[in-house]
Amino acid sequence: MSAPAALVTGGSAGIGLAIAAMLVDQGWSVTLVGRDRNKLLSAAADLGTDHVHIVAANLATDVAKDVVAEHVRRHARLDLLVNNAGAGLIGPIQQKTSKELDLELTLNLRSTVRLIQEALPQLSDAARSNGASWIINVSSMTATETPPYASVYSATKAALVALSSSLHAELSPDGIHITALTPGLVDTPGTNWAPEHTRDRMIPAEDVAAAVRFLLGQSPRCFVPVLPLVTAGSGMHELVDWRASG
Repeated sequence: MSAPAALVTGGSAGIGLAIAAMLVDQGWSVTLVGRDRNKLLSAAADLGTDHVHIVAANLATDVAKDVVAEHVRRHARLDLLVNNAGAGLIGPIQQKTSKELDLELTLNLRSTVRLIQEALPQLSDAARSNGASWIINVSSMTATETPPYASVYSATKAALVALSSSLHAELSPDGIHITALTPGLVDTPGTNWAPEHTRDRMIPAEDVAAAVRFLLGQSPRCFVPVLPLVTAGSGMHELVDWRASG
């Protein structure tokens, strides 16, 4: 039997790359998806295995069908879809341009829905054959803590939690496990806007990957619709000054 296969978006750095590295270490074949081909090539080289495939694609456009088809062409199966690609544009709502608004809505939410739609036939086959398959939507603690100057980003991440919950009700009877990960601030290039002195309090990307490993290790009867990962203290608002960052 061939190795299980995963498709990971936003896979060239940060959380996506950490998840891919964990999967490779566990014997998975992986497709990394991102916009920048050179960054993807570098990430694949760092993973150091022939079982990594790259797909350079702009997920803010409707390329889901082609992305999934390319993954299946290379690996012939799909057991895990990790929707990690996203954009967080911090700033006052009045200053957000239509282009920025469309980017956040399309990349953070619409692309996730489209990838799930295109991946479902393969994920359903995997669940029937192996007892389980997985969809992991990387949301954010901003889905519930809703800081200032991140209104659209927070709204899209809350939508991912609702989407995951509804899909759990719809698809879990078929053996498809759907989880929304809701980490607080993670130490990645995407949080380079935060003050440097806060980085040693942020969650390492490898901890998010370890959470995915935990999900994959549960029995087919154990479903985890939402999994929060938090930093020390009463909440993420005390870690950074969102108003100053915006």
